[in-house]
Parts: sequence; structure tokens; C-alpha cells
Amino acid sequence: MGSVKVGIVGLITNSDHPRHHVRVDDDSGNTGGFLIYEWWEGSDGPNANNAFDSWVESREALESFFREGNWKVDWNAA
Repeated sequence: MGSVKVGIVGLITNSDHPRHHVRVDDDSGNTGGFLIYEWWEGSDGPNANNAFDSWVESREALESFFREGNWKVDWNAA
């Protein structure tokens, strides 16, 4: 199992956005993949908390998404 947590909110500590949060939802029952929600102070996304969303098809793709974003996430800070 990778380092990305599912179902809990994390704080992205190396973001340019203030109080940048992320939450991953397992959507395997519906789409077969994972939904990634991210929001910050002043964000204006279409989802709850004014979050923006992304989708990936597998756990491997999820880990890759976080690596490519170079996010440092504190899963205990939110």
C-alpha cells in the first residue's frame, strides 16, 4: 500500500495556496477509480468546500498523481 491516504483530509504543506487541503475518495463502486478533491482558502471549485476534483483509474495512478504533483501531505494536520 502506498503513502496516499484514502477517506481522510490532508494538508498540502508545500503549496502556494493557503491552507491547501486534499481528500481522496475510493470510487471503485461507481467509476472503478479514485476521486481526488482539493481546496484551499479562497478556492472556487464546483464541489463541496469549493473543491476541484480529479479522477484516476487505479491505486497505481493515484500514487503517480501525487508523485507528479510533488505534494508533501500532512495526513494528520487537517
